[in-house]
Amino acid sequence: MRIALDGWGGDFAPEEIIKGAKEAYSSDYTLVLVGPRQELLSLYSQWGMDEEHFPIEDASQIVGMGESPTEALKKKPDSTIAKGIDLLAQGKVDAFISAGNSGAVMTTAWMKLKRIVQIERPAIAALIPNPNSCTVLLDVGANVDCKPKHLLHFAVMGAEYAKIVLNLLHPRVGLLNIGEEEGKGNELVRSTYQLFYSQSDFLHFDFAGNVEGHNIVDGKVDVVVCDGFTGNALLKFGEGLIAFISSHLPQQIGNPQEEEKLKEFWRKLDRSEYGGAPLLGVEGVCLICHGSSKARDIKSAIRGAQELIKRGIADKIRERLSQLNLKS
Repeated sequence: MRIALDGWGGDFAPEEIIKGAKEAYSSDYTLVLVGPRQELLSLYSQWGMDEEHFPIEDASQIVGMGESPTEALKKKPDSTIAKGIDLLAQGKVDAFISAGNSGAVMTTAWMKLKRIVQIERPAIAALIPNPNSCTVLLDVGANVDCKPKHLLHFAVMGAEYAKIVLNLLHPRVGLLNIGEEEGKGNELVRSTYQLFYSQSDFLHFDFAGNVEGHNIVDGKVDVVVCDGFTGNALLKFGEGLIAFISSHLPQQIGNPQEEEKLKEFWRKLDRSEYGGAPLLGVEGVCLICHGSSKARDIKSAIRGAQELIKRGIADKIRERLSQLNLKS
């Protein structure tokens, strides 16, 4: 098993990426670092690493966090993102992980990797903590505009992902809406609701109907499906709210016991526990990490990628999609 890491992806690259790779080292897989060769070798010498254990894929260009994804794809063919995804497309690695420009990762992956048959749009899946475990939320940014068929595909992909990462046999899937009643929502959600029910005999998950925003965090369902505009706005709001509370609440705690309980609670909300968000719908495992990822995030992403490779996420999605009864 070989996993490629974007050595220059993210706000704290390359040091935190290299640190994460070293801490995650295992004989179970090979970690390939993608980036400028000479600079990586210089950093290797500082960290006591070598190419025998951490092979290098030379890449001379870096995609900035604010660059246009389409421009980066056209003008930087030797970027760490492009080279890493090339390795995945060519079957030289089994997964690619990047904390770099997420739009560039998604665009490059969608252009260079084969799509799983029937999938017209990819989806990015995020894990959101709930009282019992986590809820899979998708799409959180790959698609601004969607059709009902796309949301059904997201549900299939999200359910298969939940089976792997949450160890579930039959996930409960909800369609995000402004109310639970069947007639609520805009035309997209109402049409998608009907499509889900028309496919009920062919689904390998329990469709729980419409769910509301609070159900993402209360454990009512295991997977919540929405378009990428809505999902991304929800994700960014949640991250901001957690950051706000975590920076203000500790100041109000004076009791050491209560402070320890609070730290334990924040660990449950810590993004680094869950690693990267997979881009589902492409052949191969591609994980997109937060731009502010540090070593712990990278270690978690490597662990997540390993599990998705072992469990054959793309094969499972392909099999479930083939069982749907959709007209082309």
